[in-house]
Amino acid sequence: MSRHLIVDGYNLARSGTVLLPGDPAGPEGRGELCSLLSAYARKNGLRLTVVFDARGAEAPQRTRQPFKGGTAVFSSRSETADDVIRDLSRSATTGTIVVTSDRGLRGTLPTRDVAILSCEEFADRLSACRQEEAEGTADGEERGGGRKGKKGEGHRKKKRDRERDRVLRNL
Repeated sequence: MSRHLIVDGYNLARSGTVLLPGDPAGPEGRGELCSLLSAYARKNGLRLTVVFDARGAEAPQRTRQPFKGGTAVFSSRSETADDVIRDLSRSATTGTIVVTSDRGLRGTLPTRDVAILSCEEFADRLSACRQEEAEGTADGEERGGGRKGKKGEGHRKKKRDRERDRVLRNL
């Protein structure tokens, strides 16, 4: 089964790390963000869900809108996008990746089987992927084969950090 990528849509769009034409909260900005994310998810073999905050809107329930390469989920008028992401992550399988910079949300997710990536980290990966596509380089050309640092008891990362790195390695 493919890994699941859950993105806090407005959080990523308004972070300033992803350049979008026009208003990121408008339909054009959402469409552009979804197309960027779907290209990235398709390249990396990820199942994509982008969650947008529709609190205060007239929709009494969550609404799902499929788009090419993923699904956009809009929260209901009585909940936030953070609530939707928490619900999605409760039933998530190991290897699920959540992209958000919301500290309150980040604080509630690490106990579950999800890896959390900040919007800045993800934007760096997204731009590297776009640059790689533009240049046409292969995945393994620029990676070095040497060790990055010393190993041993004092230099080993915590188990939670090692698991997170393992999940994010192929992202």
